[in-house]
Amino acid sequence: MKYRLNPLPVKTTNSFHMNELFLEFDIPSFHMNHELEISGDVTSIDIKKEIVKRTCSSRIGLTFPEYCDIHITIPKGVVVSKPIFLTYHFFKDDVFVSNFHFHYEEDSSCNFIIMMTSEDNDSHFSHVMEEVISSTNSSGNITFLNLLNSKSISFYALENKVFENASITHNIVDLGGNTRVYNAYSELLEQHSLNTLNTFYLGKEKDLLDFNYYLKNIGKESNNQMKVEGVLKDFSQKNFRGTIDFIKGCNHSIGEENENCVLLSDTCRSRSLPQLLCEEEDVVGAHGVSSGKVSQEMVFYMMSRGFTKKEAEKLIVFGNVSSLIREIPNLEIQEMILQKIEELLD
Repeated sequence: MKYRLNPLPVKTTNSFHMNELFLEFDIPSFHMNHELEISGDVTSIDIKKEIVKRTCSSRIGLTFPEYCDIHITIPKGVVVSKPIFLTYHFFKDDVFVSNFHFHYEEDSSCNFIIMMTSEDNDSHFSHVMEEVISSTNSSGNITFLNLLNSKSISFYALENKVFENASITHNIVDLGGNTRVYNAYSELLEQHSLNTLNTFYLGKEKDLLDFNYYLKNIGKESNNQMKVEGVLKDFSQKNFRGTIDFIKGCNHSIGEENENCVLLSDTCRSRSLPQLLCEEEDVVGAHGVSSGKVSQEMVFYMMSRGFTKKEAEKLIVFGNVSSLIREIPNLEIQEMILQKIEELLD
């Protein structure tokens, strides 16, 4: 079946072919072969899981009649120092459709790492929805890590609402699957709210990657930060749409988006469409997009110091992504991601 996915909030000219993504595939029946694994100090937070047989939809544009519902509440004033891991290991043509609800109550703080992994060669289907409410003075850091195999298809749809003096950071690390579609929608509703969205992706072979991020500044002195780093090789393709929207009344607000894509072959393709929408005069908005091969001057310099061309390209990629990876609040996960990137680059 052919689906229309990830439509832009405001259409641009059709000649860009960036208003939406048309994708043909079949949605398999929902079935989980294994439980979602939860590890870490969960004694002070509330987690509820259930299989729900009720229709749900995401902003990507897909609808499901059944899914796994996970409600996570961080109570008022609770601060959890170490991250909590939410891991699903895929086996035997798994289909995992889930909806994570994170509710940060006032003055709470907690970090989470969501991982999708598979170590077999079966085709898997993953659709993760995430809804976050960040109440007054709360803070959180949520990492989504896609490590599915190259035969899998993955969708991730994020929505958050951020209130006064609250901050939420999302780190998306996309390293698995042959078709990967991402959607993020954020509302900074009140004064001094902060939303940070970091993304790293790596496309290989004939991978298709599609991103659609829509961040809204609504409250006064709110701050939206979007940073995207990526690498494409072989015949992979990527579409990136990034929109920051300044709503009337959000004076003294900031919205910045930056996307950088490194091309490691002549046959990969990168398309980007950054947008700034503005109804308020007293704001600071900026966007920047860069796409191209690694600097040959820098590669030549490093080769003159004894590195091979491949080693030089790796070091340049690591230099681009290292600051983003360091936002993940766990050293072991940081090292694992860098090792996985090195394997994929080889």
